[in-house]
Amino acid sequence: MKFAIALGGLIGFAVVFVVALMAGKSPTECLVQASIGSVLLGILFRWIAHIWIRNVKEMLMEKHQTAVAAMVEAEERTRQEAKEQTAKPV
Repeated sequence: MKFAIALGGLIGFAVVFVVALMAGKSPTECLVQASIGSVLLGILFRWIAHIWIRNVKEMLMEKHQTAVAAMVEAEERTRQEAKEQTAKPV
């Protein structure tokens, strides 16, 4: 999570600073705007990373539940087959 905030802040600072310089603003104004952009993009990246992590956890949980259900079904099928074989007269 810290990495996402730092990455967002760095990208936000760089983009806003360059765009402000290209717009003809003074370096002081560029620095102030870039600082604000850094904070805002850091928060945005944190939010996006939080959503991404939550979705990955949900996906892994669903995969685990599917695997467990398949194992239970296979075990039940094995029990059923064993039961049928013992019930058949020879």
